[in-house]
Amino acid sequence: MQHEIDDQKHHNNLLKTVEGTAWILCDALKTMAHYNIVPDEDASERAENKLAQHLAEIFEIISECEEPNVIDYTADKMLQFANNEQNQLIAYVEKYMGDNPLGERIVHRKYES
Repeated sequence: MQHEIDDQKHHNNLLKTVEGTAWILCDALKTMAHYNIVPDEDASERAENKLAQHLAEIFEIISECEEPNVIDYTADKMLQFANNEQNQLIAYVEKYMGDNPLGERIVHRKYES
């Protein structure tokens, strides 16, 4: 019984962490899309492009999660947080981050609804 409670507590904490990460990542991607800031690992002189590259790498790390429900949850939360800017978020994700499981789920989740 205690093991089940611990597992549920761990799961709830994980989802809270994922939700917070999704909100921050969504807000950052919306800002990058709004100001046309693109990820570029070779842009050593442009801080905004380096930051965008680091955010793209965080996006990739989340995409490497082996739990499909975590990727789905992250995609759902990012779309929820994007609110009326979902199309802008999706266009940016498709253009710069769509070739990984999280990017694909964001695009597919939007069109499923």
